[in-house]
Amino acid sequence: MEKIKEKYRKMIKDLKNCEKISNSKSYFLAQAAHDLRQPLQAMHIFTSMLLETDLTEEQEDLAKKIEYSAVNMRDLLSNYLDLSKLDYGGFKYEEKEFCIRHLTDKLAEEFSFICRLHGVKLQYIPCSLKIKSDPLLVERMLRNLLTNAIKYTKNKIVFGCKRKGNKVLISIIDNGCGIHGEDIPYIFDEFYQSGQNPENKRHGAGLGLAIVKKIADLINTKIRVDTSVGKGTSFSFSLG
Repeated sequence: MEKIKEKYRKMIKDLKNCEKISNSKSYFLAQAAHDLRQPLQAMHIFTSMLLETDLTEEQEDLAKKIEYSAVNMRDLLSNYLDLSKLDYGGFKYEEKEFCIRHLTDKLAEEFSFICRLHGVKLQYIPCSLKIKSDPLLVERMLRNLLTNAIKYTKNKIVFGCKRKGNKVLISIIDNGCGIHGEDIPYIFDEFYQSGQNPENKRHGAGLGLAIVKKIADLINTKIRVDTSVGKGTSFSFSLG
């Protein structure tokens, strides 16, 4: 009996050591991703400014490719940063009252530009309701959902919110390939990528929706997925 107790104590100690090492690695990855993200953000700003100047057709095409690469690399690093911080508890839920439109207006303006680079139309439906939540975490959720929609849509995204009872329902809808039933249980898993659009495997690591799910749990909301193969997908969640 004493040997069993000793093995149990050793197992608990080993588990705690593994957790400590894992948290240390997550913290290191978060710090490294943060440092690398700054120059990529600067590149994104500079290429955006360049595209607003008079360029030849060839120069404009090259600038768009640089812009696309910079945005893709920035998003990848942001995902690694967010996932690492979520894993070691780097995000703390800080609730405050704010007008949802202040956040969605900013995102709609930013992603309208990104959508144009991809030949996608963004339809924005604003609302001016006040909610209580963590605006920074909500913003991270929406950024990942909008980025995901751009990857899979055919040519249109609807982004908006509306009152639902005493809450606000926020939705991001695309008209892309949709999600097969067998994929739905796994889409929020880390590093999972559906085979429906093989091109996207070269431009992501399958972390965006995993981050969305972790943040949704942190702010106490649930992500609803409505999809139809060949017609598109809607991701939505409510905030009070």
